[in-house]
Amino acid sequence: MAPEDALASIAEVAIGLAGFSGLVAAFDQRSGRSWRSDQKARIVFLVALSFGVITTSLLPLAISGWSKSASLVWGIPMITCGLLTLTSLLVWIVLSRRHGYELQFPRTSISILSISASLQLAVLLSGFGIVMPYSPALFVLGLLSILVFCANMFLAMLHITWRD
Repeated sequence: MAPEDALASIAEVAIGLAGFSGLVAAFDQRSGRSWRSDQKARIVFLVALSFGVITTSLLPLAISGWSKSASLVWGIPMITCGLLTLTSLLVWIVLSRRHGYELQFPRTSISILSISASLQLAVLLSGFGIVMPYSPALFVLGLLSILVFCANMFLAMLHITWRD
């Protein structure tokens, strides 16, 4: 499978995750319950990360229309993805600690967060041409790790909703 095909599939999965998050939010609101702050935060992060994945996964296709340089076609999306995701993960950690959000699946969540952050750092360094310069495969792995993080957050949101 070509990296471009994988990126299109990743964008579709991210759209699905954002859509399902919206459905869960809508059904939860229909039942007349008000959202807890951790549920609101999870929905916002899920949608924001999903749109980040969609945008950065489509950037190589858009950039390749005006340049064939790997440093531009892969470097710009990788740097954008790495910076956005690492910043988002850091904000999530700070926010969840500050507000005392309970981890729904502690061992799994911490493992996924650690792996995703490590891969995003590698993606960022690759985008700058330092480690595995401009590697489409690494970019795909980085995007997949974000989707796994989002899926874990989605399951946590479902768990909170069903538990209440």
